Amino acid sequence: MTLARTKSRTVFGVPVPVACFLFAIMLPTAVSLNLGGLRLSAYRLVLLVMFVPMLSQLLSNQRGRMHIFDGLVLAHCGWALLALIKWGGLAQGIESGGIYVIECAGAYLMGRLYIRSYEDFAAMTRAYVGLVLATLVFTVPEALTGNHILHDSLAAVFGGPKAAYIEPRMGIERTFGPFDHPILYGVFSASAFSLAYFVIAERKLSKFGNLSKVAGVGLATFMSASGGPYVVLMAQMFVCTWERVLGAVQGRWAALFSFFAIVYFGIDLLSNRTPFHVFVEYLTFSKESAYNRILIFEYGTAEVARHPLFGIGLGDWIRPVWMSDSMDNFWLVTAVRYGLPALFLQVGLLFGIVWAVGQMPNFSPAWRRARHAWAFTLFGISVAAATVHLWNALFVLFFFLIGTGAWMLDTSPREHRTKRHRPVTLLAARPARLF
Repeated sequence: MTLARTKSRTVFGVPVPVACFLFAIMLPTAVSLNLGGLRLSAYRLVLLVMFVPMLSQLLSNQRGRMHIFDGLVLAHCGWALLALIKWGGLAQGIESGGIYVIECAGAYLMGRLYIRSYEDFAAMTRAYVGLVLATLVFTVPEALTGNHILHDSLAAVFGGPKAAYIEPRMGIERTFGPFDHPILYGVFSASAFSLAYFVIAERKLSKFGNLSKVAGVGLATFMSASGGPYVVLMAQMFVCTWERVLGAVQGRWAALFSFFAIVYFGIDLLSNRTPFHVFVEYLTFSKESAYNRILIFEYGTAEVARHPLFGIGLGDWIRPVWMSDSMDNFWLVTAVRYGLPALFLQVGLLFGIVWAVGQMPNFSPAWRRARHAWAFTLFGISVAAATVHLWNALFVLFFFLIGTGAWMLDTSPREHRTKRHRPVTLLAARPARLF
């Protein structure tokens, strides 16, 4: 028994809700509506309008049957909501927690429900990479002149603040693009690398068009002059090289994780510093930045130890008076704010869905490339998230990207062996291996 693919209206092949979402995350925070103390940025408005219809579609199995990963993201959001209610009371907790649910679950559902086939995924990839390349028109002059063209122009129109001054690096100004910080622009750009390499270029860089798109993503990342985005890019390049060299070798991923484990324990045994200290020092631009991240980790984990179940909500964390309240570690922020259960649910969602997609058999070459692009993108962001906090547009982008791989769980194995552009068939029954 098969379930026909749900059709959506598209813009250049991209489902309309996804097109609106991608456009919205490209608008600065200044493009917002303020309702009382609630800021509704462009992407929040899109997710707010779509949330109830998307939740209804999920619960009614209109776009593929619910699976355990849908439950994990909803459970994570539910726990975060409880943590915020405990912190601020019912009214404040529902206001802050409600926005968190809209951003986290809403972004995941946007990818989960509207990217339902290889064709949808490829169209989304072309749109995403196209947006990254389009920003170069503004960010290359920005890096050379220091004029934050996109950010400041839109901020002036909508009455927002100009981009803050940040000291140049490597002889160039750090570019904001349309985002709130160069790190956000850099991670946004770097996240497109595997998508451009595997889906658009199809691993073939001999053609100038393919090479220029992949190189353009690298150039956009470089313009941010930020360590976190460089980690996203390098992590993807590393696993892409590993796959290219050892693609025909069985057990290559088990060997890679074994290699990581050996390196980790080797550093732990041979160095007078922890592996975390070593990695942070080599993955940041300066000793001062590395030292600050180490302090953040030490004081942040101490806060988690004091409040392991529900965290401290949006309250302030204990630290020396001279330290900034900025916590440059996405995973740590989750544990500090919402407690360890929220972190475990979040990590379980990420690693569980990647593992489950990796177990799906008999993918066609095009679909295998899509799987690599998706998994390597998430790998790069996840590694960098240990030294970078994902906030605003990058937070919702991360959960959207997680959701965009769910279609690979719902498709029939026999369809993997068909021609690349044949319409997708969905299984009515859930894959037994996921439960």
